[in-house]
Amino acid sequence: MTTRLPFVFVSAIIGWSALALQLYLLIVSNMEKGLPGIVGVMKFFDYFTILSNILVATVFTAIWLQRRDAGSFFTHPKVKTGVSVYIFITGIVYFLLLRQTWTPTGLWWLADVVLHYVMPVLYGVEWLFFTPKGQLRWHDTFRWAVFPFVYLLWALFWGAIFGFYPYPFIDVTTLGYPQALLNGVFVAIGFILMGLLLVAVDRWLGRKVKSIKQRDLA
Repeated sequence: MTTRLPFVFVSAIIGWSALALQLYLLIVSNMEKGLPGIVGVMKFFDYFTILSNILVATVFTAIWLQRRDAGSFFTHPKVKTGVSVYIFITGIVYFLLLRQTWTPTGLWWLADVVLHYVMPVLYGVEWLFFTPKGQLRWHDTFRWAVFPFVYLLWALFWGAIFGFYPYPFIDVTTLGYPQALLNGVFVAIGFILMGLLLVAVDRWLGRKVKSIKQRDLA
C-alpha cells in the first residue's frame, strides 16, 4: 500500500493532465480554423480514446481517495477490469490501425503518447499487481461490451448528423454503412476477446493466491 498510493496519485495526475492537454489542443486547433471553441470540446468527447482515459483517470483518483478497493463503484474489481478492457483495446487499436494515419509533433505527440501508450501501461500495472483477483465471471465480458457497443451506435448517429466520424474505420462517408458496421463488429469481437483473456488471467491468478494462502495456513 505504501508503494501503491504514490503510484496511483502520480498516474491520476498524468492521466488528467494529458486529457486537459488534449482538450486544449483541440479547442485551439478548431479556433485556428475559424470554428468556435465548443466544436473542439464536442470532438474531444467523440473519441473512445478520451472516454477510456477519463475512466482510467477516474479509477486512479477513486483509489487514491478511498485508499482501498471497496466502498466505491470505480474501485470494484469488476469495474476496474472492464476499464482495463477499454484502455487496452484503445492502445492496441491505435498501434495496429491508427498510428500510421498521422504524424503528431510537439504537444500533440506528447498527448498522443500518454493517452495511447503510457496510460494503458500504468493501468495494466494497477490491474495486474494491485487489483484483487478471483472475483470475475465469464459473463462479465458481455457486460463490459455494452459500453463500446453503445459508443459505436452513438458515433454513427452523431456522424450522420454532423458528418464527423472520429475514426477512419467507421467513417461512413468513405466506407459506407456495410463496411463501417463490419469494422465495428470486428472491433467489438476484439473487446470480447480481451475481456475473456482478462477473466482467464484473473481466475488463474485467483487460484494461485488461494493456493498460496492455504499452503501458508497448513
